[in-house]
Order: sequence, then structure tokens, then C-alpha cells
Amino acid sequence: MGSRPSRVACVVLAAGAGTRFGGPKALAELRPGERFIDAIVRVAVEAELDPVVAVVQRGIDVPVPAQRVEARDPMAEQVSSLRLGLARLTGVPVTGALVWPVDHPFVTLGTALAILDAERRSGAPIVVPTHGGRRGHPVFFDRGTWRELMTVEAGGARAVVRSYGEQVLEVETRDPGVLRNIDTRADLVGGGSDGNGV
Repeated sequence: MGSRPSRVACVVLAAGAGTRFGGPKALAELRPGERFIDAIVRVAVEAELDPVVAVVQRGIDVPVPAQRVEARDPMAEQVSSLRLGLARLTGVPVTGALVWPVDHPFVTLGTALAILDAERRSGAPIVVPTHGGRRGHPVFFDRGTWRELMTVEAGGARAVVRSYGEQVLEVETRDPGVLRNIDTRADLVGGGSDGNGV
């Protein structure tokens, strides 16, 4: 990790069934030969996130060097996948994790680096990228928040973000990819849905 003062992991949430999309989004191609999951792992590696943990359903391969974690129920809530990813990091010396849903494959390297830089400068427990004043993904969660992510009873990660109130640091970006949620195949052609930010 060179001279970096801290080590941050990445958890890619890619285990959903993709019912509205017509199949698992992890397998969808962003461009010929590069799946959503490939693109996200590539950017995570370029941002020096380590390790990169990809939570996927059975039968889906993950690109090197990502670590594969299999989720048994593709219809489970997303927080279930997040918990599987965080559990894999239990014994790993990282200060936090960038949590990256697979349906946000257009986020740029610059945005990932901006989130990490903001976290390191501020020490904020949660860092959320915004675009045009609207919150998006991926989101940084300091290790101190993981217990709540593992135990929250309702509302998943969004409820945990809300519970931190003014402690949440927003980083304004020029990157529309933080809001571009690919929910259906039509979203790949259009601008995408933007209804699931934190």
C-alpha cells in the first residue's frame, strides 16, 4: 500500500437476482468483454482498495484479485450481502470499507479516490458521494460502524447512515455515475434510475 496511512477494503454487493434487469447484474456487460463486476473491481484495484471482496450468487466468477463470497439467497435483502462481505473482513487489518453496489458500474476512479481522501482528512465514520446535491454510491463505512451494519433490524445500511446524522460527510462530485443506478436494461441506454441513494 506504499505510504498510505490506512488500508481500506472494498465490498462489492453483487449477489442480487436482478429480477427487473432480466438476470444477475454482475454478469451484465458495461462494454464488450467487461462485466459490471469486472469494471467495479478494476476501479477498486486502481484506487488501491485492499482487499476487494465480491459477494455474488452461485455460478458467478469474480475477477482477480477479488475474493469471492457466495450468497445463498439471491432474493435476500442487500444488507445480507453486506454482512457476508464484512464478515470476510473480520480478521483483516483495515480501517473501513467502501461499499459498492454492482448496479453502480459507472462510478469513476476519481470519485473513489475523492471519497478515500475525504475520509482520511476528516476521520468521518461515513462518507457519501453526492452529485447535484443528491446522495449516491459507493459509500465509505468506518470499521466503527460495522457492528451497527451487522445488527440493524430494519432499513439496512440506509438506516445506519441516517442514524449518524451530521457525522456523515458528503463529498460533492462531478460524477453522475454515483447516481446512475442500473435497474433495467433500458437504464444502460438512458441515464439510469437514481432512486436508491443513501
